[in-house]
Amino acid sequence: MRSDGQDTETVLYGEPFDSGFALAEQHQLTPDLPAAQAVYTELLTVAESFEDSPDVRLLRGHLLSDLATVQLAATDLPGAGLSVERALVLVRGLSDVAMGPRGRQLWLEVLLKTLNARAELSRRTGDLDEALAAVDEAATLLPEFDDPEGLRTAEFGLTRVHLLLDRAEWGAAEELASALLPGPPAIEPRLLDCLGVICASTGRPEPAEDHFARADEGFLALGDTYGRQQLVSHRAYAAMRAGDLDRAEELYAEASAIFERQGRSEDLAACEQARAFLAEHRGDADGGEALAKSSLARFERLGAMIAAADTMLLAARQAYERGDIDEMKRLAQGAREVYQERALYERCAQVDLMLAKALEDNLDRTDHGDHERMSVDTALSLALPAALALEAARYDFVSAHARSQWLRLADDAMRLAFRLALRRQDQGLIFELVEHRCAGASLVLSAADRTPLSALSPAAAMKTYASADDAPLALGGVAAEAAASVGLRVAPPPRVRMAAGTGRTALQEYIQAAEFRYHRRIVSEEEVPFWSPTS
Repeated sequence: MRSDGQDTETVLYGEPFDSGFALAEQHQLTPDLPAAQAVYTELLTVAESFEDSPDVRLLRGHLLSDLATVQLAATDLPGAGLSVERALVLVRGLSDVAMGPRGRQLWLEVLLKTLNARAELSRRTGDLDEALAAVDEAATLLPEFDDPEGLRTAEFGLTRVHLLLDRAEWGAAEELASALLPGPPAIEPRLLDCLGVICASTGRPEPAEDHFARADEGFLALGDTYGRQQLVSHRAYAAMRAGDLDRAEELYAEASAIFERQGRSEDLAACEQARAFLAEHRGDADGGEALAKSSLARFERLGAMIAAADTMLLAARQAYERGDIDEMKRLAQGAREVYQERALYERCAQVDLMLAKALEDNLDRTDHGDHERMSVDTALSLALPAALALEAARYDFVSAHARSQWLRLADDAMRLAFRLALRRQDQGLIFELVEHRCAGASLVLSAADRTPLSALSPAAAMKTYASADDAPLALGGVAAEAAASVGLRVAPPPRVRMAAGTGRTALQEYIQAAEFRYHRRIVSEEEVPFWSPTS
């Protein structure tokens, strides 16, 4: 860029800067992050010795922006924060400076790169609203940016996918990542990696491994060793979710050795978090506790509060197993406060479910005497709204298979609610649970094939779909399954009115609690009676 509006044709900043940028980028691909950081720091020292001008400010901003990217990769989040803020002050301050077309494009390139670093930093420190604000600001600049290969547009699309993953909005994340494929070569393997994580998280190990294999090929073609190394830990996660704990432990150990050798504290802390769970599962309580403490300490030092809260939740489960109920409550509440502050409502539901399961387990182990009914009521007040919210998450998925797999995961929560209702011997609540699950559908498929109410399992459910013109379309039985098979998006079920002449609907109090606590629509505005209108 030149402030007089004249553009050069081949040189960005001249030497030693142009060759220095190229050398630092090569170090990042190796990856040799300390070497890359050293190059940028040295160049920045030179740039800061120059007399101030718009050109020099852009050069400094460019160097700081790239330095922030390296610091993020090296999990130096505090350092990255300082670099990002300094870069934004410099680059935003040039918005009104006269510049030629090429200079304007270079300015946009640097500003967009810095906003992407700001979004990534905010995402990893748990400020998801700030991250989204950076992505939205970039979206206003992208139409002006000359991006023939769509690289910058794809980068911000990938950042949106990551934000959706952080909020556990699996369906929306999968839809966006799939829409961005095939992307530019530099982005495509990262999108495939995200899709692998999404599939692993929603109970689809085979497509997860397919995505990881394609991502590995893409990273190999790009010479991106860093990307391939992260795949090791993601494959470990997929193996753990699929129940192959031996393979998960082997891969996590491999990834941990890599991350520790390279000083990647955040990645190492994530591996320790998973290894703590695996150690606990194989009966190594002391090893699991030590790994969880190490993971939590690393995340807290980095300021990665959402990841720290995830580790706190794991440590809470470990505290319960040790019989330390007060510590379990302290850790669980601490994690929930982080999730609540950052609007991670599905994670709040998972904390509530963990507390409800712990209370159910305690009811099995000890005699609560006259307080048993109160304990069961408390567990139900936690479990049932959370189960309703997790069940409703399937509405986010377009794929019928993805909805089916997620529902299998959510059914574990609903089974807990059924067990607690049975424990309370509350026939009315059980009846309402079944009616909500059936969403007002007839309890028979045909006159010759009647299903008694008592035989229905928690998995029984009618599905309500939206037609192409968004008009509601209710389908039940075989018709519902046929609709699901072609991949229609599922929608919230109707409210079920429990008696004529009253406003009472099935699970009314629990649905209201779920919608208030977790900010998710549980039922639609449509209302149906539980009885047959023709009877």
